Amino acid sequence: MQRYQALLAKLNQAMLADNQQRVLLLKRIMTHLGHPDHYFHVIHIAGTNGKGSTGAMLASILRAQGYQVGRFSSPAISDAREQLQLNGHWISPADFIDTYAEIEPVLTNMGIAPHEISIFEWFFLISMVWFRNQDVDWAIVEAGLGGRYDATNALASPRLTLFTKIALDHTQILGPTIKAIAQNKAKIIKPHTTVVTLADQHPDALAVLRTEALNQGVKLVTAKRVKTTVTAESIDGMVVDAMSQSYHWPALRTNLIGRYQLQNLVNVLTAVATLRGQHVRLTEAAVRTGLQRVTLPGRLTVLQNQPLIIADGAHNPDGMAALVASLQSLLPNRDLIYVVGVLRDKAHGPMLTTLLASAKLVITNTPENPQRALPAADLAAEAVRLRPVDGPEVLTAPNIDAALKLVQQRATPTSAIVVTGSFYVMRELQQAGWKGLSE
Repeated sequence: MQRYQALLAKLNQAMLADNQQRVLLLKRIMTHLGHPDHYFHVIHIAGTNGKGSTGAMLASILRAQGYQVGRFSSPAISDAREQLQLNGHWISPADFIDTYAEIEPVLTNMGIAPHEISIFEWFFLISMVWFRNQDVDWAIVEAGLGGRYDATNALASPRLTLFTKIALDHTQILGPTIKAIAQNKAKIIKPHTTVVTLADQHPDALAVLRTEALNQGVKLVTAKRVKTTVTAESIDGMVVDAMSQSYHWPALRTNLIGRYQLQNLVNVLTAVATLRGQHVRLTEAAVRTGLQRVTLPGRLTVLQNQPLIIADGAHNPDGMAALVASLQSLLPNRDLIYVVGVLRDKAHGPMLTTLLASAKLVITNTPENPQRALPAADLAAEAVRLRPVDGPEVLTAPNIDAALKLVQQRATPTSAIVVTGSFYVMRELQQAGWKGLSE
């Protein structure tokens, strides 16, 4: 582990998602590595919210069918290795080091120094070579930030290219409108793939995806005449009847919670129907078993029951709106106490406006990210400015430990404590020993 940590520390931490030359460079590297992504089927996922849930569901279904499944996702909550998984287990430190050592001489022969490759690019390259070495059948690959210049866009044509909900986030890099963001993300569409997306995707985003699919000469699939009915729901999971023109799934059980997961579930079921149409073996039992087994740390994760503490990494306005709507549906008679910490480059004003409307008490904290964290006092001042006339009390705490001590002093039997705002806060919870946020 010490050698792994030392290797990780020396990787280039630069964020290069807006550099148009990077994908071309990575494609060259992939060629010199022998096109590792040609050895397995790929499902490439892009979008603003829902990538993690969608990828986790698809990976769980494929595993339940008996396939060997690799998964590349971000961000990590507790350890960077969780971004690279085989059948639900993180890459080992030894495998990470060995795969790095396999790639490094290839770069040297190309005249590329290891430090010229960013940490996200390294993780992508390591995932591809590791998946090939582990003989995976399927790889679920989530795009990072955007699509056009994302490292994962160095992939060859995937079996499926799947888009989750596209909303406003990272507007400084991706553009100020949903149309602009969609135009960036749509550039992962390649010839010979099949595109799957939400029928209720934002109209501007859907129009962009349709145009790009047409330009690439590929089919775009959406579920038509969708009807989902939640027949049972609790903080332990839900039971859903899902029907569309393409499928009929009564009484699907999943331990993912939150009404926003219905949108992701429909996307997954559309992907399943599409793969079945391509003669991929996915039985009813595998779909049902996979959905029952799926876990996703940091998305409406119950950490404790007395008092009730829930963690959710909602880190943009759309994610926060989905979280609040789900809490109001799941816990209609609870007083919601929010522990929230955000990064300064996020749209925290709209996030706070949504959160404050449902809160009994808000406690701000400063995430552990010195470069990007918004200080708790600044977030609290903004919350006070935005709160309604009869709005909640707003308090501050220097860090997540202090915030949780304070909030548990203020909680009552009718309270529900919700920790949210940033995946850096989720990471701090995990490091503090809270269960349910790691493998």
